[in-house]
Amino acid sequence: MQSSIIWDPANISTTWFDSHFNHAAKRVLEWIASELDLEQAASMLDFGCGGGITTLGVALRNPGIDVHGVDIGDKFRQLPELSREQLHLQQLPGNLHFHKILPLQVLADDYSVDAVFSWSVFEHIPQSQIPVIFADLYNSLRDGGVFFLQIEPLYYSPWGSHLRRFIDVPWAHLLWSGEQLRAAVMEYSGDIPAQHQGHQYRERNMEDFKRFHLSEFETLNRITADQVVTLVQEAGFEMVREQRLRMDLPVPDVLLERYREEDLSTNGILLLARKQPK
Repeated sequence: MQSSIIWDPANISTTWFDSHFNHAAKRVLEWIASELDLEQAASMLDFGCGGGITTLGVALRNPGIDVHGVDIGDKFRQLPELSREQLHLQQLPGNLHFHKILPLQVLADDYSVDAVFSWSVFEHIPQSQIPVIFADLYNSLRDGGVFFLQIEPLYYSPWGSHLRRFIDVPWAHLLWSGEQLRAAVMEYSGDIPAQHQGHQYRERNMEDFKRFHLSEFETLNRITADQVVTLVQEAGFEMVREQRLRMDLPVPDVLLERYREEDLSTNGILLLARKQPK
């Protein structure tokens, strides 16, 4: 029985788990619930679920909704052990389902859901693939369903490199050469801030951890907030709400000569869109 699932967030001991299980999951639900009656919803899809912590946070808070997490990796296989450690959760809830998928796998063939959500995923996807994926997510939604998306940080923002755990210099990835950036990361000898101690930190030694994040940086796309909104609309969605997260930092003149101030100062975007009923 779903009611037998016992979990205790008071046991959470890592900032990484807390930020995904509490902050991200609650933000997802807050935005979705502003447009969708969760009491009437039957299923949701977490696109790019990663380790599944946010997916779990959504599922535990909504035991009557089937929550499906999909990802091209399988880090979610570690979730049973991690949730026992962080929540004293003895078994994952029955309404939580994980599926490893192929890149560009057509999800609409297998899913028809009331809501799709995605947290800090689309900056890692080749930009040319995003229109195809948005169209597929649109087709995976029932009429009237909603799509919540969050990206933070965006590439052109002060820490858009995702390397702030090593380099706390705003826009370093736009100001420095690739050689300077790589050297700064590999020579870093300080502690890793708690909010950046995710799966890779637990699984790798420090040298491999640095190389992993340099590789991640090299594959980031350069999509802007304006481009995200345009692609969502071109997929057929009606925009319902959006929030752009701005950084109030002085932008170096050399960057203003090369890039838009709006893109340099926009750290992230949250948006909610709807598939209009026919």
